[in-house]
Amino acid sequence: MEVNNNRKLLRRRIIFFSAVGIFLIMAIVIIVLSVKLHKVSEEYRKDEEYIAVEASRVYEYFTPKDYIEMDDYTYGKIWLKALENVPRSDIDFSALRQVDDFKYYTEDGTVTSKLGVDVSYFQQDIDWASVREAGIDFAMIRVGYRGYESGVINEDSRFHEYMQGASEAGIETGVYFYSQALTVSEAEAEAEFVISQLEGYNITYPVAFDWEVTGEDTARTNDMSPADLTECAAAFCNKIARAGYIPMIYAPKRQALLKMDMDALAGFDFWLAEYSDEPEYPYIYQMWQYASDADVPGIKGDVDINISFIDYTKERVGSGSPDSEPGTPDSGDAS
Repeated sequence: MEVNNNRKLLRRRIIFFSAVGIFLIMAIVIIVLSVKLHKVSEEYRKDEEYIAVEASRVYEYFTPKDYIEMDDYTYGKIWLKALENVPRSDIDFSALRQVDDFKYYTEDGTVTSKLGVDVSYFQQDIDWASVREAGIDFAMIRVGYRGYESGVINEDSRFHEYMQGASEAGIETGVYFYSQALTVSEAEAEAEFVISQLEGYNITYPVAFDWEVTGEDTARTNDMSPADLTECAAAFCNKIARAGYIPMIYAPKRQALLKMDMDALAGFDFWLAEYSDEPEYPYIYQMWQYASDADVPGIKGDVDINISFIDYTKERVGSGSPDSEPGTPDSGDAS
C-alpha cells in the first residue's frame, strides 16, 4: 500500500514539474516574441513618422472607375487602370517657363522651382563654378553602382571630387545609387554602402534609388519581378530614411507604371524620368528629369537636366554636420 502511494506521489510530482516547465517555456517564448515585435513595431513606427512628414498636403486621387490613356512607343495608344491610393499630379504646366534648355516653374509670377543636373564619372571634368553661374541650383551626384553582371558594389570614381567641387561652387547636393539589387538584403547593402560614403557630408537634396532595366542579355536582373523590385526600392528607402536622409525613387515613366507598385511606394518622393514637354505620368512627382541632352556651361557634352518642384533646402535637412558647408566633408579627407 505504501509503495502504491509513493508511486502516485511521484506521478503527481512529475506532472506538476512538467506543467511548471511547460509554463516557464511558454512564458520565455512570449517574452522573446514580445521583445521582437516591439523592435519591429519601432522600425515601422520610424517609417510611418517619415512618411507623415510629407503627408500634410491635401491631394486629389483617381476614383475606382478612372483609366489613364497614354502613348507607348511599342503599342501606340494604351490605357491603364488608375491607382486609387497614389496622389494625382497637381502641376499646372501653363505655369512652366523655358529659356534655352532650362525649365522654371512659377507661382504668381515668382519662380518656385529649382534647376539641377545629375552626373556621374561619364561627365569627366566639370567646371562647377561655370555650372553654378549658368543658374544650376543643385546636383544629383552618383555615389556608386552595382554591376549588372558581377553584382559587385562599386564607388563612382568621381563622387568625392564632384561633391567637393559642387560644394565649393555653392551648389546644393543630393545623390543617387544605380542599383541592380535582386533581393531586399542586396538593396539594404546598397543603402548601407551609400550611407557610409555620405559620412561627413551635409546632403540637402534626396538620396535616390535608381534601378533600371539594362537591356543587356547578360544582366543578372533580367528576370526581376515587379513585386521583388518594389520590395527592394522600399527596403533601400527605409534604410536611407532611418539614417536621417530624404529617400527618393528614380524611374522612367514606363518602369514606374508597368514594373513597380507605385501604390506601395507612394510614401516616398518620386523622381520621374520622362523626356517630353509635358509628362504623361499621371501621379505626383517631386523632381522631373525632362531631358538627357541639355547644354550646360561647365559640362562637356550632353547632360541630364532636372527641375525640382520642391526646394529641399527648406525641407527636412539630412544627417550631415550642421556646421559643414553643403557637400563638404567635416574633415579634410574626402577619399
